Amino acid sequence: MKLSLFLVPVLGLSLSACAMQEGDFPSLAKRPYEDGPAIANTVAPSPAQMATLPAALKNAVDAAIRQSDAAHQAFLADLPKVKQSVSAARGAAPSSESWVVAQVQLSSLEMDRSPSISALADIDALYVQRLDQEFTGEDKGAAALIAKSREKIGAQVSSQQREIELLKSKMR
Repeated sequence: MKLSLFLVPVLGLSLSACAMQEGDFPSLAKRPYEDGPAIANTVAPSPAQMATLPAALKNAVDAAIRQSDAAHQAFLADLPKVKQSVSAARGAAPSSESWVVAQVQLSSLEMDRSPSISALADIDALYVQRLDQEFTGEDKGAAALIAKSREKIGAQVSSQQREIELLKSKMR
């Protein structure tokens, strides 16, 4: 009871401080430097600029695509076998032989996709690096080309994730 008698005046005083209307407070409006560079000053890349990547960057992007494609093919090759094991383990008790086999194969499937995830991280790093370079004035367009390649790798990784999640849900 004593605590509540003390608490009411303290809460009232603390809340009244929130309602202060007087004072010289800073504005919450955007400052000019918070908008970044003016978009009107940027020039869209020409079709010729969009057509090619610098050689070293193209090699790195192509390597990421090859790595992801190879991992995706391995994933797709193992997927039917894993689906069969998961179907056999459906409804089985955890730690039963069929359940353990399905879990091991699911882990193997996740390992198959690991290079795709690594390739996605690599191409993300290339993309961010190139965006930074273009932002500081280098030729425009390469980031857009990297983004297109990134979409392909991202689609593979998303597809793999959906399959794994579906298989895991069947194991529950």
